[in-house]
Amino acid sequence: MTDQEEQQIIKELSDQKPPRQRRWFFGAWISLLIAALVVVGFSLIYKTGFTFSQIQVEKQPAGLLPISEGTPGPDSDRLNILLLGLRGESDPNGGLLTDSIMILSLKKSTNQVAIISIPRDLYVAMPGEDYKEKINFAYALGYEKRGDAGALLYSKTAVSKATGLYIDHAVSVDHIAFKEVIDALGGIDIYLEKPFIENQQWVAGGDIGSPSGFFYIESENATSSAGAVKKQRWVFKIPAGASHLDGDAALYYVRARYSSSDFDRVRRQQQVLLAMKEKALSLNFLTNPVKIYNVLDSLGKNIRTDASMSEIRNLIALIPQISDQNIIHKVFDTTPEGLLYSSKSSAGAYILLPVSDNFEKIQETCKNIFN
Repeated sequence: MTDQEEQQIIKELSDQKPPRQRRWFFGAWISLLIAALVVVGFSLIYKTGFTFSQIQVEKQPAGLLPISEGTPGPDSDRLNILLLGLRGESDPNGGLLTDSIMILSLKKSTNQVAIISIPRDLYVAMPGEDYKEKINFAYALGYEKRGDAGALLYSKTAVSKATGLYIDHAVSVDHIAFKEVIDALGGIDIYLEKPFIENQQWVAGGDIGSPSGFFYIESENATSSAGAVKKQRWVFKIPAGASHLDGDAALYYVRARYSSSDFDRVRRQQQVLLAMKEKALSLNFLTNPVKIYNVLDSLGKNIRTDASMSEIRNLIALIPQISDQNIIHKVFDTTPEGLLYSSKSSAGAYILLPVSDNFEKIQETCKNIFN
């Protein structure tokens, strides 16, 4: 073999080495990637199962109540989910009163969706009791009687009797979960035709840890016998147009009611609920295991539901099919079409009662909301 032939063979061998190395490294990376996906997958399955064991409570039949409540039976073409928002058990100032009460109703044959808001001051008979209270008290009463399962059962029963709808499932969410889910989504986007201002509810600043960036301090001069005194108060303001809200800002927005009304607040709650849905879909959040994993700890501690895991999966699968243009919004209020009027209880508390002092028109509206 000549020197020239030997050099040619060496050159060919050296030319072959890098591709082999590249193929080896590529194969190694693929193996590592597959291993990582397997680990993440099993971790997510474990974490999801553990979280579900925390949030899921056993569905309680209405027959467990001390008396028969006579609630309506299931509708094969309707799926009604009760959504409850509360401050949380750790809040000593009425933390188990449900400040937000909404029914998400789906007509299966047409994929139509309705969001029906029930005002928290609606005066109803308490399940299993011989007295009336505001409907937002049903959760606290049920919790006192039977814990988390009783809280959902009593709320479902009270709402079902008022609306005439069978409630298939219930979900309760406290403020911590609400904030953390929105932050996990990277915030939400809303659009306002005019500025929203709350200048009475948080005059000394925010009450959920730290003021939102939508707060500013307003100064005003007041005169007393001691002379001129400068006063300051915190004002929460979201300008007209498009705004991006983090979890804190969204929570203040849906809680504010002193400068507007409880009815306006429930409309804002519906607006934020839809904004969360749109953001989750735009990020493919519902199919992203990393994003889901990041919120599971919060969900486990701050959400309760009587739906099974398979039922939750089915509900999540329905979300992309819901179009905002096909959603029907209904808020029961004191307008002529709202079917309620304001009054006082025997103890002097502000309450809302149905027109004609019965729930027939409200029940008819809920039953025929898709017609």
